[in-house]
Amino acid sequence: MSYPLNWKSLNTIEEFDRLVENSREKPALIFKHRPSSPESQHALEQLQNDWSISPENLDIYMLDVMKEKEISETVTENAGVINEYPQVLLFADGVTMYDESREMISVKKIKLALKIINRTFKWMETRV
Repeated sequence: MSYPLNWKSLNTIEEFDRLVENSREKPALIFKHRPSSPESQHALEQLQNDWSISPENLDIYMLDVMKEKEISETVTENAGVINEYPQVLLFADGVTMYDESREMISVKKIKLALKIINRTFKWMETRV
């Protein structure tokens, strides 16, 4: 089943902080890209063509690394990853749980990461 991609723009550090905090309840994905880059355009098209993740399971954000350099650097620093584009970062429980860049970005891998996150949290809840 395919779902529409309802990207939210990430335009402020406050929005990023809120995204990280909200990921404690619902995972969030950031797609960092450079619109003028053919590689970024290709990654975006692949995500759009293959997207099959319900908006109930994941919030999705788009970050233009050229327009929002400061936010991109903050995201990268907070996530503890190398600043690349295109790049996806998946946050859950307030931390980075998965990241991928360039031609390695795929919906299949994002879905697998979400599955692992969901199973881990269900296991942790039963241990409390």
